[in-house]
Amino acid sequence: MLADRFRKLMETLDPAAIEDVYAPDALIDANVPSWRFQVKGLDAIIAQYGRWFPHGGVKLVSIREWPAEFGSVVETTQTEPDGKGSELFSRQLHVMFTDGDKVTRQMLYCTGTWDADTRERQAREAPMYDP
Repeated sequence: MLADRFRKLMETLDPAAIEDVYAPDALIDANVPSWRFQVKGLDAIIAQYGRWFPHGGVKLVSIREWPAEFGSVVETTQTEPDGKGSELFSRQLHVMFTDGDKVTRQMLYCTGTWDADTRERQAREAPMYDP
């Protein structure tokens, strides 16, 4: 399943794992809080993962996949180091279009990162019934 390979990519951020998931001319259409941008091609995608996770150490709290005719929809919940001794939390939705076993186009929707204070406030003010 694509989610297994994507988990390896996220947890290692290894260029070989990125190359295992994406086609050479793949496009990522990233929708992040208050911004949208695109990157195209393996070199740009590898560099973008480095910018997204400059401190490495991504830990997937959960990953769920819904296979589809066009590829898969993958939802991730993750933590990552903030470079100051704490962790950041985020949730992402990845709509991945594939050709064979390679992602050719990905639409990414990210909540942005939440620090510990934001996570505590969210738990207090907006409890989740289905984490």
